[in-house]
Amino acid sequence: MDKILLDVQVRDVKVSPSYLRKQRQIPAVVYGNDEKSTALQVGYQDFRKAYDKAGGNQVIELNIEGKKKPVLVHEVQYNPLTDTFDHIDFVYVNMNQEVKANIPVVIMGMSPAVKNLGGILTTLRHEIEVKCLPADLPQQIEVDVNGLETLHSSIHLRDLTLPKGVMATGNPDEVVVTVSVVKEEVEETSAAAIEAATAESAAASGTPAPAAEGAAPAEEKK
Repeated sequence: MDKILLDVQVRDVKVSPSYLRKQRQIPAVVYGNDEKSTALQVGYQDFRKAYDKAGGNQVIELNIEGKKKPVLVHEVQYNPLTDTFDHIDFVYVNMNQEVKANIPVVIMGMSPAVKNLGGILTTLRHEIEVKCLPADLPQQIEVDVNGLETLHSSIHLRDLTLPKGVMATGNPDEVVVTVSVVKEEVEETSAAAIEAATAESAAASGTPAPAAEGAAPAEEKK
């Protein structure tokens, strides 16, 4: 993958962040990896383009006044009214040391249990935390559901095929994707089971079972 380069400037902390935002500059800070924390500012469109490519799981090379440093986007704060970028936290990374990051899950294929049996594909994990060297961080984790042929079948964390050098950090038995039964069918089955149980109980006690909802009343004896 091509390097993502982002030009930033050291920020004068005496300047109001609101003033910077009016100038289409985003206040930011970079820290971590035993390096000094530095206040920064970055052009709004420059960051938007870099963030569209990198997200929070790809290395960005910050050009801090001529010095290039590899970082990850640790946190982005948004304006609650306009949903525009309000503040950015970058974190330094050592390209020779493993890091942890949350990678988005992308579903691939079509489950036969969904296509042929009317099941519902439910994604329980939309992100997977992985550990690897910064250069090995994948953009996404593809989950192939073509093998889910029966209802209630699942793909667990241990079943995922990850790129070389990438390891998932969670419980291997954790379910990522599963095929569940359609809710309406479950409700109908439950209602039928309750009705059958009620009738069986009434027969055993000699008490007439209650009429089903909407049924016509029994004819009165004369």
